[in-house]
Amino acid sequence: MTWETTALPALAIVTSSAVAIFSMRSQRRIAEDGRIWEKRAALYVELLEHQRPYLASADMTPEVHLYFGPQLPEERALLRSLTARSDAFASRDVRDQWRVTMLTIHNLDVCISAMSDPMNPTPEESGRATPLSQAREAALDKLRNQIRSELRTERPRKWWQLRSRRAEPSALS
Repeated sequence: MTWETTALPALAIVTSSAVAIFSMRSQRRIAEDGRIWEKRAALYVELLEHQRPYLASADMTPEVHLYFGPQLPEERALLRSLTARSDAFASRDVRDQWRVTMLTIHNLDVCISAMSDPMNPTPEESGRATPLSQAREAALDKLRNQIRSELRTERPRKWWQLRSRRAEPSALS
C-alpha cells in the first residue's frame, strides 16, 4: 500500500465532506436571508399602509381627511407594534425615516389638537399647521422612496427595454 493509494481517497472524502458542509450552510443562510427579506417587505408595506389610517371623523369629505395620529388604544397599539417590528426588521435608513415620519405626524397632531375648531381653523392656526403638514408630506415621501429603493421596485431599464416600450402603441394613439 502506497501513500497515493491511501492519501488521495482520504483527501477526496474530506474535500467532498467539506464542500457538502459548506453548501449546506450556504443554503441555510440563503433561506434565512429570504425569510428575513419577506418579513421586511411585508413590514414595509404595512408601514406605508398605516400612514393615514386614522381620520378625524368619519363624516369628513375625502378632500379634508387628515391624519391626526393614533387616537384610540388600538391605534396606539398598532403604532407600538409597527415601531417594534421596524426596530427588528427594517434597515437603519427606513427605521430612522419611520421615526422622523412619526415625529412629524405627532407635531401636526399637537398643532391640530390646540386649534379651537380643526375643521375651520383661523388664518393664524392654518399658518402654523401648513409647514407641519408639508413636513409630514416630505417625511412620508422620503420614507416611501427609501422603501421603494430597498425593495428595488423601480429598477433602471436596459436600453433594449426602453426601445421596445417606445415602439408599443399607446392607448391614446
